[in-house]
Amino acid sequence: MINFIFVALALLSILFAGLPVAFSLGATSTLLVGLYDLPMKIIANSVFSSLDSFIVVSVPLFVLMSHVLLSGKIGDDLFDVMNAWVRHLPGGLAIATILACAFFSAISGSSAATAATIGMVAYPAMVERGYDKKLILGLLAAGGTLGILIPPSIPLIIYGAVTEESVGKLFVAGIVPGLMMTGFLIGYAVFRCKQGGFAPQEPASWKERFELTLRNIWGIALPFLIIGGIYTGVCTPTEAAAIGLVYSLVITLVIYRTLQLRDIPGICLKAVTTSCMIAMIIGGAVLFGRVMTLLEIPQKLTEFIITWKLSAFMFVLVMNILMLVLGCILETVSIILLTMPLVAPILAMLNIDPIWYAIVLTVNMEIALVTPPVGMNLYVISGLREDINMGQVIRGVFPFIILLFMFLLLTMLVPSLSTWLPSLMQ
Repeated sequence: MINFIFVALALLSILFAGLPVAFSLGATSTLLVGLYDLPMKIIANSVFSSLDSFIVVSVPLFVLMSHVLLSGKIGDDLFDVMNAWVRHLPGGLAIATILACAFFSAISGSSAATAATIGMVAYPAMVERGYDKKLILGLLAAGGTLGILIPPSIPLIIYGAVTEESVGKLFVAGIVPGLMMTGFLIGYAVFRCKQGGFAPQEPASWKERFELTLRNIWGIALPFLIIGGIYTGVCTPTEAAAIGLVYSLVITLVIYRTLQLRDIPGICLKAVTTSCMIAMIIGGAVLFGRVMTLLEIPQKLTEFIITWKLSAFMFVLVMNILMLVLGCILETVSIILLTMPLVAPILAMLNIDPIWYAIVLTVNMEIALVTPPVGMNLYVISGLREDINMGQVIRGVFPFIILLFMFLLLTMLVPSLSTWLPSLMQ
């Protein structure tokens, strides 16, 4: 345990020095390699092997697809479709916002992109109809978190790469919890809106509904193309990402014509920036995990768990508390890559289903996305307009954090929510 305490202190000291997470992990690993006289070649070998993976290739593809859809304003059209079908209901705009978030999550894999895309359209429309501002901001921030739970999900891809679990099964495992979380958010929005304070809208005609749906059918079909291909075994997640990217380019450049060829270089540059950041974190985290394995820290932790005789549920509960603390200071990908090299052997020892744990972890990371001071979605929503400040967003999202905690507990107590659908896959 002395080695573990020293490693933890070294990592924390470098993290709090203000270095980016990727460099913090790399610097800590390099320091430990020197101090414990480990082979220097593991530094280059670990970083190279971490990115030389067919699964990891899907990450830049999904990131680029997300930026194409964001720039092509597909989210705007999805919001219009959802609004036409539900705007006459109590809190119709709020329901349309959550449904649009869920649908855009199913084609982007990014919580920040979901929150930003739907927020830019939904915020002014809801303000105009008299919705409570705090409710709007909380709804957008929480709705954006669906981006990492409903497949395709970049954090689930990273989890699969680290643990060598099937990314296809991880994606499918997120469908039922993602739909249930969508229902939770809609239920709370309707409850709040029934208390009044907003102007209801006239129902759309059936003609308008069908015309909008048919006009945007290409965007609506994208999540079914990606998830259907993976679920049926027609394509791997990486192949599905490539197909989705080509499909996104076709519908934005040729069918909807919301993008032009001169826009592509700028979109690619944004995607490269995001992808490189993720790749650097992956390289640093895999190196850190390799060093810890050589120092036998996972084995020592496993022995510690056996000594304390923790049950599987108690271990998951303790890990959730740790994840909530880490979620206040680190972002999602960093947390997964930092913890899973240690946790994966313990999951096997305690016979914990890694697919179920992945969904529990992802729901926990949803809370991290709306928890100050580092919650990514809080910054995305506060940056939508000049009249929005961080204090308003935090106050608005607080009830949704409680809702997410309740859903996290449900996910822990009912594992079949996450494991039933993957069990049906061949």
